[in-house]
Amino acid sequence: FVFGIFKNGDKTEPVGIGMYPTWNGKGKASPQTYRTPVGEVSFANIAAIEGAKYGYVIDDDKKGYVLAVSIPRSSIPALKTPFSSKLRTLVNFSANFGGHNKFWWANSDASASKETYDEPSEARLYPGSWAPVQFKGLEGGVAIRKWLICGPFGGPGAEKLTWDPNGKMPGTEKNWKDATIEFCEAQKYPPDDGKVDTKAVYKGEIIKGYWNDPGEVRWKTANSVDLDTRVILGGGGQVWFGAAWINAPAATELEFEFQGHPMTPLKWFLNGEKIDVGKYVDAAPFHDHCQVATKTLKLREGWNQIMFRGYGFGYSPSRAGLVLKGSPDRLWPLKLSAEPPQSK
Repeated sequence: FVFGIFKNGDKTEPVGIGMYPTWNGKGKASPQTYRTPVGEVSFANIAAIEGAKYGYVIDDDKKGYVLAVSIPRSSIPALKTPFSSKLRTLVNFSANFGGHNKFWWANSDASASKETYDEPSEARLYPGSWAPVQFKGLEGGVAIRKWLICGPFGGPGAEKLTWDPNGKMPGTEKNWKDATIEFCEAQKYPPDDGKVDTKAVYKGEIIKGYWNDPGEVRWKTANSVDLDTRVILGGGGQVWFGAAWINAPAATELEFEFQGHPMTPLKWFLNGEKIDVGKYVDAAPFHDHCQVATKTLKLREGWNQIMFRGYGFGYSPSRAGLVLKGSPDRLWPLKLSAEPPQSK
C-alpha cells in the first residue's frame, strides 16, 4: 500500500494505492509493469484501496502531516486468516523525508532500498527486508483510550494535603492518608450530579488546594498513557471525574474490567447508576500498581454513559481505566466516544 496527500484543485486529499502481485479480488484488475535501467517488476493490479477511510492533519509549518487509514479486509483478498493474534505474516514500512532521508521499520536482510528518488525501483518492495508482525485481536478486550476528564477539585482544607501523603499530617497525630480519604469522601462538587456539561467552567475555592491555582477547571479530553490502558489523573487529595460514551446497536451484556490503582478509590457509574464493582485484585502482569475488578453489565441500545469519580492518597499520580470484554461479535459493533452524544 502506498499513501500520500495530494493537491486536487484548491484542496488537498489523501490517497491510498494497493499494489497487488496477484489478484483474486472483485472487479477488473489493472496490471502495471514498472521498468528502470536496473530491471522491471510487474503487478497484477494497481488500484485505489476500495473502501478505505482516511483522516489527516497537515502540520502548521506545512512540512509534515499525520495520516490515519482504516483498510477493510476486503481490500486484501489474498488474506484468508482473520486479523487476530494467531495471524502470522511479514510487513515493512518505508518513507522518504524531504526527498533525501529514507526510513524503514525493518531491514532484516539489508536489502531495503536506500534510493530516495527512483520510485519505480521502489516498487520492487524488497520482501527480504520485511519483519514479522503480530496483530492484536479482540481477545484482550477493547480499552477506552480517550476520556473526558475534569479536575482537580479541592476546596477549603485541601491546602493541608499533599501530592503523596505519608506518615502523620504536619502538626497533628492524624494519619495523612486517612485524612486525605476523609476529606475527599466528604466533598461534593458539581460533576457529582452525574451530568457532563462540556461548556461549564469551574472557578473559585472548589478547585484550590496545595497545588498551584489552575484559575479554572473544565472538561477536557485525555488519552490513556503509552504502555498502559489507564488515564493519568492527579496527585493525592485531588478529586477528578472522567466520562466516556459507548454506543451499542442492541442491548448486550459485556464484562467490564475496571482498572484502578491500590491508592486510588474509584466510584463508577453506568447511565447514572452506581456500580458495585466488587473487590480489586492485582493485575497480571502487575504494572504501575494496576488493580482490576470485573463485573458483567448490560448496555442498553444506543448511547451509554460510563463515569468515574476518583482521587489518590499515595503512589501518585492516580489512574483509572476501563476495558470492555466479550465475544468479537459483540465488541466489533461498539462505538466509543469522548464526547456526549448530544454534542455530536
